[in-house]
Amino acid sequence: MGLEIVFSIANSTALICWLFLFVFYQKRWVYRGLFSIVFPLMAFLYLFFILRGIGGESRGGVDSLANVKLLFSVDEAVLAGWIHYLVFDLFVGMWISQDADKKGVHRWMLLPCLLLTLMLGPAGLLLYFLIRSGFNRKLIQDPYAENLVH
Repeated sequence: MGLEIVFSIANSTALICWLFLFVFYQKRWVYRGLFSIVFPLMAFLYLFFILRGIGGESRGGVDSLANVKLLFSVDEAVLAGWIHYLVFDLFVGMWISQDADKKGVHRWMLLPCLLLTLMLGPAGLLLYFLIRSGFNRKLIQDPYAENLVH
């Protein structure tokens, strides 16, 4: 299977998961499906392509930006890096959705957070933290707090 096909399948899978996450965020089967099927499969894909992309005689490293660029100069490593983004952003989106449901954050306030997390990862998480802080009326966050208002 070609790299472009794997890229398309990974992107399509992630997009479908994001849609399910927004539409069915209150359903436990969404989270079970992500944890039991999607994340393990994407993690396997990641491992397969990262080992092909940076294994063996690859150049580069993680000690400088120039070396990171060299490390990801192989298409398989770039694909693995993209899958990495897809999985971790989806995981963050899942956490945001689950936390928002527990805290009673309305779905339409959740939508911009999820869209930003899908497109710009940490920006969506930041927006959710700001919304959560507004509900909680304090800047310091407790990820384990059951209620927003104390």
